[in-house]
Amino acid sequence: MKTGLTNWFENHGADFVQSDGVQLPVRVSGAGQEYGAAREGFALFDGGDRGWLEMSGPDTADFLQRILTSDLRELKAGSGQWSALLNGKGKWISDLLLFGLDVGGVDVVGMDLPASRLAKVHQVLEMAHFGEELSWSAPPSNRLLVMGPEAESAIAGLGLPLPEGGDLSCISTPELTVLRRPDRGEACIELLGGQEPLLEQADCLVVAGGTPAGLAALDILRVEAFVPRWGTDFGEDVTLPESNEWRRASFEKGCYTGQEVVAKIHTYGEAPRQLCHLTFEAGTTPLHGAEIQDQDGNRMGLVSSWVWSPLQDRPIGMGTIRRKAVQNGGALWAVSEGIREPILLSTPPKP
Repeated sequence: MKTGLTNWFENHGADFVQSDGVQLPVRVSGAGQEYGAAREGFALFDGGDRGWLEMSGPDTADFLQRILTSDLRELKAGSGQWSALLNGKGKWISDLLLFGLDVGGVDVVGMDLPASRLAKVHQVLEMAHFGEELSWSAPPSNRLLVMGPEAESAIAGLGLPLPEGGDLSCISTPELTVLRRPDRGEACIELLGGQEPLLEQADCLVVAGGTPAGLAALDILRVEAFVPRWGTDFGEDVTLPESNEWRRASFEKGCYTGQEVVAKIHTYGEAPRQLCHLTFEAGTTPLHGAEIQDQDGNRMGLVSSWVWSPLQDRPIGMGTIRRKAVQNGGALWAVSEGIREPILLSTPPKP
């Protein structure tokens, strides 16, 4: 599936890859140059790997409060929060970022999610809806990521308003929605809306010094920031605790779908597997999908993400590892087709 920006990136010389059913630029001028632009200036990425739903109506907050992991009482106009939709066993249906929008005087909850999960989330909303006064829609969601330390000044130079507040905030204009999002690995402002106004802004941003960029550079940025990606590092077969995405769950709000599993693991122990940040001692061969073994050759997990990090000048990644290997702290190796690379691991602190 193409996005509203596919032809624009194609005109800038991009190569493409299919990711979760979406055709995305993988490289334009070269991953190194694009990464450098995102770290030192600003780069432009296609955000079409994510989908967008909007929900409104007087019962919206109460409805979402009972099915999502985050506390909707804390979501105000202009703010955002990490969230998730789980099944009754605590396993993922979709990761979410929620945004509180004021659209023409109407309170709207914007739901940002993987594009590949739109149909599934729509199905769950239909099943969970028992007559509440609310509605939802999937408006055109052409998406341009403007990333880097100069992103904010570049957006301001276009005359667009900037969201106030922290790194998870939003503002809506008649033509575009502007989001600050913390999940892309570098300071990121996203423009979301109709194709024509978005392409116009993309052209202006290139004139202002922006570098069209692709998924290869974007992947390095997110792994360096330890941001797991749906379909790569976690999915429907794991629980929220196994993915270590605790920032998406409230422990004050009370019941929600999957809450019992999440709360039990949070209170009484660790998940049987955990998503960890991996540091490889050496090597330049990509190790996506490599088996993680202990010193006796026993399988302890799998590498899900692998990148060469310019920031650390070494390969790093993510992988899901058995609890006993995490707790024992023994030596581990990534093993694939004759390659055996020593690795170190770390996990984010549990709240």
